[in-house]
Amino acid sequence: MNSIFRVRNTAGDLVVDSDTLGTECIGKASFSRIVQPYKEFSARQSGWSNYTFASDRPVLWAMDMPPGRRVGILGTAYRNGIHTVAAYCGTHPDRDGFDVQEPVDIWAFSTLLDSQPSPFGLILRHSVTGRLTHDFGRPNVTFPIGSGDLNSLVQLPAVGRPVAIGNSPFYHVSFSPYDPDYPENGYVKTDTRMFLTRYGNNAVAYSSGTIHRSSNDRGPAPEDTTFTEPSPFFIIDGTFLP
Repeated sequence: MNSIFRVRNTAGDLVVDSDTLGTECIGKASFSRIVQPYKEFSARQSGWSNYTFASDRPVLWAMDMPPGRRVGILGTAYRNGIHTVAAYCGTHPDRDGFDVQEPVDIWAFSTLLDSQPSPFGLILRHSVTGRLTHDFGRPNVTFPIGSGDLNSLVQLPAVGRPVAIGNSPFYHVSFSPYDPDYPENGYVKTDTRMFLTRYGNNAVAYSSGTIHRSSNDRGPAPEDTTFTEPSPFFIIDGTFLP
């Protein structure tokens, strides 16, 4: 019989399973540049900031959550051992809904290397393969202190630095006429996307931010469209992250 070690919290949520791969922080991404919202021809585009991280390991990205900021990952790329991350950290939207962008701390997490167990602390291995899955002698493992999805507002416990892992692919395309009395005269197309926001009471929820706006001077407005997939996130305590 194979032995499996499991730990659940008082709510019955699974916290640790020796047959699932744990993670650890492997470093902090380096800030590269920031771009503020800009206009191109008749369209406006949201800004973003870029970061790089050197590693050939698979990466799970974690984001700091400054209070009152909409935060998310817009995109990632990998080439020749370098990960590039485009992140969103916005606040103080203008009259068109475009946030001013700020830098945000981004960390890389990855699964544990089996060849580098720590000399002290509890170590768990897979019941069949023997692969190292959890190593409690390492700092900054990912034990969630909260989790949610698009439809939930999550109240966090008292924690020094909440850090989010996961991001919403949800975005919405809406159309509105220039003049409701003459809809045939053209319309405005607005794209919005959901980003994570931490509020002053230490609650976390998704919040909509404008990412693109353009105009069309002919024809009536099309129907609005929403694109979405399941959008879970979880929060860890980032107090001791590098």
